[in-house]
Amino acid sequence: MISSALRWLALPLVMALPFAAQAADAPKPVRILSNWFAQPDQAGYWQAQQDRLGKEAGIEISVLQGGPKIQTIPQVASGQAEFGIGNADDVLLARLRGAPVRAVFAHLDYVPYTLVYHADPAVKSIADLQGRTFAVNIGNAYWEWTKKQYRLAGTREIPVSGDLSLFRNDPKMVQQGYSLFLPARMAAAGVQVQQITLASLGYKPYNVLFTTDDMIRKNPALVKATVAAVQKGWAGYVRNPQGLKPLITGMNKQMTPEIYDAANKEMIETLISHDLGRIGCMSDARWSELAGQLRSVGFLPAGFDAKQGYDRTLVPGCNS
Repeated sequence: MISSALRWLALPLVMALPFAAQAADAPKPVRILSNWFAQPDQAGYWQAQQDRLGKEAGIEISVLQGGPKIQTIPQVASGQAEFGIGNADDVLLARLRGAPVRAVFAHLDYVPYTLVYHADPAVKSIADLQGRTFAVNIGNAYWEWTKKQYRLAGTREIPVSGDLSLFRNDPKMVQQGYSLFLPARMAAAGVQVQQITLASLGYKPYNVLFTTDDMIRKNPALVKATVAAVQKGWAGYVRNPQGLKPLITGMNKQMTPEIYDAANKEMIETLISHDLGRIGCMSDARWSELAGQLRSVGFLPAGFDAKQGYDRTLVPGCNS
C-alpha cells in the first residue's frame, strides 16, 4: 500500500483544465475515477452521471471504471482525473508519502472490510481463528492493525486473489473481502461461510471521494459543485436503489442481480446516513481515531496531522 502511494510521482502529468478557463457556456468535464469495476458501493456517483446532476452548476460528471491496474490516488494526483474514489487510510498514507490528495466526501460510513471463513459453530470470535491461513493484502494497514490488536499468532499469510477455489478446498482458510460481496459470492458458489467484519473489530476508515490540494485551491467552485451533485446522487440512489441495477449489472458481469440486491440492503441499512442531507459528512474524531490506529502499527509517525488528509467544509449541510 505504501509503495503505491509513491508511484504517483513517476506518472505522466496530465493537467485538468481550470474551472474558469473553459468556455462559460460549455459544461466543465469532471472525471471521477472509481477504484474497481462498477458495483453498488460506487452507486451515488453513477447516479450523478446518469441523472446529469451538476448540469445547472455548469459541470458534467463522468465516472471512469477502475480495475486491477487502476490506482486512483497516483492517477488523480498526476491529473488524469479530477476526483477519485478511495479509502481514508490510503489517503492518509498517501499524504505521508507526498501525494497532494485530500478527501472531500465520505459516501460510506466505513470501508466494508471483512474476514470470511467456512461456517463453523466453534468460532465465536476472531481469537478462534488463531493459527489459520489468511488470504489477505499482505502488509495492508487494516491487517497489520488487526494482527496487533487481537494478538493473532501462528497465522500463515498468503496473497488474496479472486480465485475462490483455494478457499473452497481449505476448510481452515480465512479470506479478506468486502462484506457487501464476498459472502454472497461464496453462497452462490455453494460454500457456506461466516464472517467477522473489521468494523465490528473497531477498524472503520471512511470510503471517500478525494481530489487534490490544487483542485480545491484553484477550482473551489468546481469542487463544491461536484460534491453537491454527488451528494444528490447518493440520496437519489437511496430513494430508488433498483434504478441503477441494469446499469451496474450490465457493466460488471460478476455483479449478479442477487449480489447487487444483497449489497444494496447492507449499504442502506448500515453504511449510508439515514439523513439524506448529511450523506458525505465526516468528523474530526473519526479521522483522528484512524490516524491513531495507523500510528499504533508504525504506518504514521507520531507528529503526523490527520487534518491534512481531508476537508470537511465542502459538503452542504455538514457544518450546521
